Amino acid sequence: MTPHFVHTAPHDSKVLDQRRAGHIVMTNRAGSRLQGTESFETLASALFAPLKVSDPDPQGFEALVDHAVMGPVVIARIRAAAATVTRGNNSITSTDMEWMHFNLHHNGAVTATQDNRTTTVKPGELYACDNTRPYQLIGANPTDMTVLCIPRTSLGRHANSISRRTALPICAQEGIGQLLGHAVSTATEGLVDHCAAHTHLGDALTALLLAAFADTTPEKAPVASALSDRIRAYALAHLADPHLSAEHVARQHHISIRHLHALFHDSDLTFAAWIRHERLLRIHRDLLDPASSNISTAAIAAQWGIHDPKHLGRAMKRQFGITVSDLRRKQRAAPPRGENHAVRRLGT
Repeated sequence: MTPHFVHTAPHDSKVLDQRRAGHIVMTNRAGSRLQGTESFETLASALFAPLKVSDPDPQGFEALVDHAVMGPVVIARIRAAAATVTRGNNSITSTDMEWMHFNLHHNGAVTATQDNRTTTVKPGELYACDNTRPYQLIGANPTDMTVLCIPRTSLGRHANSISRRTALPICAQEGIGQLLGHAVSTATEGLVDHCAAHTHLGDALTALLLAAFADTTPEKAPVASALSDRIRAYALAHLADPHLSAEHVARQHHISIRHLHALFHDSDLTFAAWIRHERLLRIHRDLLDPASSNISTAAIAAQWGIHDPKHLGRAMKRQFGITVSDLRRKQRAAPPRGENHAVRRLGT
């Protein structure tokens, strides 16, 4: 790749402010053209987390970045000259957004280091980085990659198991990995700003990602952990089914209910409590989404497998300390999409 770009995109601090406030909406941003490592470092720090970018020729460095936001998920396509990206201890603060970064390489090789593991990742491979700990990515040559950033909270109990697999690539050219690779590579094609499907697309990419990692078992990963990951991925994909239960999930995975409960023994939540928590998180999100203002609370809850409005009210109050009515009032008070809470193009 020999990029020739013409302008620098300066930092727009509102990207970070709006993301931390939870006011992200789907906004495609094509072609942020960057010249010099400083401009790329500023943009990447705003999108992902504070980091450092170095290159033997800082002024000659060039990159092209396209990004989109899908509910809580950020996806970016990065074509860049050779450089080293470092997320060091001095870059990590308690106020940083806690992300898991999933990097899919299209062209060029990158050496990824985290948690005392160093791997040279080849085109067609996907690997994870946890931004709550230091990592380093070294691109000796120009690279083309897609970065999928998912909040650790969106991964639920999967976050810890995936975090133990940082800098360990999985193949994105076969099985679930191939499906995920295609979805990630084409996720922003044909979508317009504020597309109503953006949140669901973010959920779908997250579910595919969990399935891909659950389907890949490194030699050092316990068998029980892999099975637990597969079960969680299955449950997340079927949250809308009101009949989702421990009995059903155990039967689908050919294990006993006792075995299922044993897999969740060391978790903070039982299997049933975890299912309820994941459903409530999505209902809470949708109740705050202005795009759902014309959808009844009962209909939103039913979309996530809860059909008892009275039970929902008590559960929401217990989980989030706020009533459904209060959430609806916040929703009505939120500015329309495309105004104050829209993520704007960096450099404009």
